[in-house]
Amino acid sequence: MAEAAKPPRPRKAAAAAVLTGVAGPVAFMHLEDVGRFVVPGSKRAGTRLRPNYVTQEDGVDSVKVLMATDTVISFEAFRPRGAIDTAHQHPDHHSIVYQKQGRTRMRIGDETFIVEAGDSYFHPMGVVHQHEALEDSIRIETKIYPKGGAIASWNRLVGGEGSDRAMPMQNRKRTDRRAAD
Repeated sequence: MAEAAKPPRPRKAAAAAVLTGVAGPVAFMHLEDVGRFVVPGSKRAGTRLRPNYVTQEDGVDSVKVLMATDTVISFEAFRPRGAIDTAHQHPDHHSIVYQKQGRTRMRIGDETFIVEAGDSYFHPMGVVHQHEALEDSIRIETKIYPKGGAIASWNRLVGGEGSDRAMPMQNRKRTDRRAAD
């Protein structure tokens, strides 16, 4: 007699649902990476990003999304020396950042810090912040959306669905390799 298939363990099934339930597309993420447990970020290139809060700059970061769920977006961003973004805040998420390379002047609220490779920082939801690259810099940033809706919010932030600007989908090879180096 054939043995009955074991039902999936509840914890394992719940963990799988976090990723497999992600509905793409996710701006700046390769389509084939959406909903995967392992994303080959080492094989992906960044693409220039122009967030919806910019006023004068064309966008100062090249970005590649590393992982996305309904509550978390994690990405790598390259910023060239001298680039500074518009002071801004986000009403729907917190950010935790690891400075992978370079030095950045970081303003969070009323305080200013010099962030160097190996440092981490946090800017809470609703707090004004601004980055200025003192050297070519790469950071790994994780945005945490406590109320969910991360992908829809991210896509709006970077000019995706629901925006009047084009949304790079990274489903083909890119020539800008700076964020991947």
